[in-house]
Amino acid sequence: MTRYLIHEALADAAQRWPDKTAARAEGRSLTYGALDLAADRVAGALAAMGVAGGDRVGVYMDKTVEAVAAIYGILRSGAAYVPLDPDAPPARCALIGQDCALAALVADEPRVRALQETGGAVAARGIVCGAEAPSGFETWAAVQAGAQTSPAAGTIDLDLAYILYTSGSTGRPKGVMISHRSALTFVDWACGEFSLQPDDTFSSHAPFHFDLSTFDLFAAASAGGTVTVVPRMTTLFPVRLAQWIASEAITVWYSVPSALSMLVRYGALDEHPIDSIRLLLFAGEVFPNKYLAELMRLAPKARYFNLYGPTETNVCTFHEVLDAPAPGDAPVPIGRPCANTRCLVEDEQGNVVTAAGVEGELIVQGSIVARGYWGDQEKTVERFTAPGTYRTGDVVRWSDQSHGRVLRFVGRRDHMVKSRGYRIELGEIEAALYAHAEVEEAAAVAVPDELLGSRILAFCAAPGALDEAQLHQLCQDRLPRYMVPERIATLRRLPRTPNGKVDRTHLLQEATRLAVSSTRSP
Repeated sequence: MTRYLIHEALADAAQRWPDKTAARAEGRSLTYGALDLAADRVAGALAAMGVAGGDRVGVYMDKTVEAVAAIYGILRSGAAYVPLDPDAPPARCALIGQDCALAALVADEPRVRALQETGGAVAARGIVCGAEAPSGFETWAAVQAGAQTSPAAGTIDLDLAYILYTSGSTGRPKGVMISHRSALTFVDWACGEFSLQPDDTFSSHAPFHFDLSTFDLFAAASAGGTVTVVPRMTTLFPVRLAQWIASEAITVWYSVPSALSMLVRYGALDEHPIDSIRLLLFAGEVFPNKYLAELMRLAPKARYFNLYGPTETNVCTFHEVLDAPAPGDAPVPIGRPCANTRCLVEDEQGNVVTAAGVEGELIVQGSIVARGYWGDQEKTVERFTAPGTYRTGDVVRWSDQSHGRVLRFVGRRDHMVKSRGYRIELGEIEAALYAHAEVEEAAAVAVPDELLGSRILAFCAAPGALDEAQLHQLCQDRLPRYMVPERIATLRRLPRTPNGKVDRTHLLQEATRLAVSSTRSP
């Protein structure tokens, strides 16, 4: 069956496996038949409220089976879903809702009221998961008790499927517009490349406002597998997470490397093996070699893939890690382009370079590329230089290996700084710090300085005390003098964003404070 829309897989799965479990969360589950019916009723209710094709509908709730049904129902109504971070301040979510002019909202009752209390004009209608519905809203129970009235939305593959809001350089969130064609290009590739099957059980670790979640939701349905939401509290305790993976018999795992690093460090995997996993995917940040190698030792039955791509392309390159990397090696490659995707490396003069070892900005082309940024034509033109073309801002280089040519990630353009006239990649400093046996996390930041260009400071996290002089010596042994941080602060744990990545904005604020205090010191 040829599919053009990302949600069509649900109807197909419901026909083929109506009694098979589609989604599980916190001890509750829905079969494909029940999920299909629930999505239909959501779509019908939204249509009755006046939601039409091309509208945006917010999803502001915890990760539950209702949230999964809501997402499919919104898509089936012809609208695009906009997932709001349930842990973000209501004022920020209200800002996003106003920015994309939400036509309706599917949300937990307390969150609807929290949005209303912000005073912003955000979606005066929708569906509430709760006992009482504010004016203009219907309860989830009432919607699900209604008739099955799936609307004929007339959606085509070029229409919006969802908008994911990411942090913007101006401090205002920017909405990345993903079409059905773009989303389906990724899902179809993943299903084929990884041989996803109906007997696979997918973990759902990433929040719905993070692009990794689209694999869990849509690839699982396309394969006819079961998606199982990782309980919120379980993610905080690595031993409990390892036990959960085993008890749920997870076969396909996808998350940011930091979650896996925590599992390696504190999950007691020797005592709580995760042998059910056959496919282990990671993306979103560099996986420190020492933790990746240890994970491969502890879970040798899995196949390991490094997936790369900004939200604007979802995943555009991939690399299977066949051999465990040594701690001192470069990070594993980001690999080769996915199907129907072209990757170009462009130097600072705008020339496409193909020689191995030459650095340049990665340009991605293909149907995988997003449509642009919602309501920001200037930024869209800057980064999406032609239809289906996106300038990533990431610096890469080609590398010739025995199994073929691959791309290696060098760093973000905004992580490349100038200090004392030298060009510095902050990731190289972090790699040097990770060589210390006790360092569990490392991050380098650059504080702007009128005289030097940038002052380099670093942060390391470890369970015990670290000797700053020893860390300095480690850097001096591995790096040119101009790359050695002037300060290396130690923390119990590095701050994280809601998506699980290192919160570099917070670290930069702390580094600026440290830099100022050191300047004032006699």
